[in-house]
Amino acid sequence: MPTDSLIRVYGHTWVQQMLQDVVLSGRTSHAYLFVGPDQIGKTTLARAFAQAITCESPVANDGLGACGQCRACRLAAEGGHPDHRFVEPSNGQIKIEAIRNLIREANLTPIEGRYKVFVIQSFDRSNPSAANALLKTLEEPSETTRILLTSSQSVSLLPTITSRCQVLHLRPVPVRDVSAILQAGWGMAAERADLLADLSGGRIGWAIQLGTEPELWQVHEQRLDKIKELVQQDVVERMAYSQRLATASDIEETLREWLVWWRDVLMIQRGCDELIVNRDQIETVRQMAKLSNPGDVRRFMGALMETAGYLRRNVNVRLAIEALLLKLPRAT
Repeated sequence: MPTDSLIRVYGHTWVQQMLQDVVLSGRTSHAYLFVGPDQIGKTTLARAFAQAITCESPVANDGLGACGQCRACRLAAEGGHPDHRFVEPSNGQIKIEAIRNLIREANLTPIEGRYKVFVIQSFDRSNPSAANALLKTLEEPSETTRILLTSSQSVSLLPTITSRCQVLHLRPVPVRDVSAILQAGWGMAAERADLLADLSGGRIGWAIQLGTEPELWQVHEQRLDKIKELVQQDVVERMAYSQRLATASDIEETLREWLVWWRDVLMIQRGCDELIVNRDQIETVRQMAKLSNPGDVRRFMGALMETAGYLRRNVNVRLAIEALLLKLPRAT
């Protein structure tokens, strides 16, 4: 049976099965919140669930229940279903204007099927006005509206928001499963798939993107090259770079990849070479392990984790990055 129009979800089997059960029962809730690390597959899962909710003939299958063949499924897969709406951050925020537009549309009758489905990405980036505006819609849901929220964390959301949603916490996909998916779905060689799987930490979306988009892999390598430069640089050069990093759109990913890098350095210093993740950079990692003090490495890893937490709060990002780079180990 052809299923070319299915929006495929990789991993998260337990969530897929649970959502398929509610689709087949016809008892979907009015709101769902998908919580998990960036690029773990939250948006893909929400899109696939939206497709299943509006499918004309849901069936039990290896996905979320969408048949993949009806007109509604085809339109959903193409991103053109008239009853699907997607809201994402603008300049880093979900703003009240976007939520007001959603509320107006939610009061309209669905065009083609039983439901209008709204997918709001990264709702933890909503400003207070937007969050409060959505709350009323969640408190008094329309029978024909389904709202799907994604968030990298739930603690930053209003408790009144989370209490009105079915909250699903997505766990990282097991590394072995990520590798198998890359090999089976994208034809990657086992060695390459294993490397990407380890680097991803179970974030399937990250692994797929870096494995299929060479320019993103190049950016990844540039982040690691920068760490190699910074350990050789003085305070003035580090402060100059902190200004650029503080305003970069990929600052959180940069800190995450740095943390993995320094973790590898520490593993080498501990004699655990077989545990390093950046295997394609093993000689450079070994060299840095020789030039760095283990105590400094541990302290910097702690500072990296603290700074990543600060970025989710109302802090001066530039000062946080400056303080972080002052703790960066120096090559000795």
